[in-house]
Amino acid sequence: MNNVVVGVSATSGSPEALRCAASEARWRGVGLVAVQAWRTPRAPAAPGGRPPGVTLDNVAAFAQAEDELKARVAETLGTGADVRCKLVRGAPGKVLVDESAQACLLVVDAPRTWVMSRSPLLAHRLVYNVKCPVLIMPPAQTGGADSVLKRGGKVLAANAAKAAATAGRPGLRF
Repeated sequence: MNNVVVGVSATSGSPEALRCAASEARWRGVGLVAVQAWRTPRAPAAPGGRPPGVTLDNVAAFAQAEDELKARVAETLGTGADVRCKLVRGAPGKVLVDESAQACLLVVDAPRTWVMSRSPLLAHRLVYNVKCPVLIMPPAQTGGADSVLKRGGKVLAANAAKAAATAGRPGLRF
């Protein structure tokens, strides 16, 4: 129980979660660990079931992802921040549950949108599986909340797609 663990998203970098976790770590007088889950990239597909002509260097890809994580953390918290960056192979849920086993607090961002998220119930699973308190940054804090105009645009686009899909098909209903 000697660290605050913060989950860092590979897409957004989780800047607000990092700032909040750093503040909590200072307040509690404990260390800060920035954790990001990493999976081996897949080789490009080849037609006809043949092996791809391009091979991937997983060691180099891991090192690059680790450098990107350190750069994002340094960009958000500053280069002098006392934070340990950790890139861990595995799925985000399992990685965060494992890494928070000895933590006093786990801080994560809310998913940007539940439709775009790979695991829409990640925060839900974390709350029930970790042994420490979980702080989930709300979308309004992280900039993930949609504006009224954006929500209206989504509704308009969905209705236009529905109208186009059912045009000329009187018996087809959603």
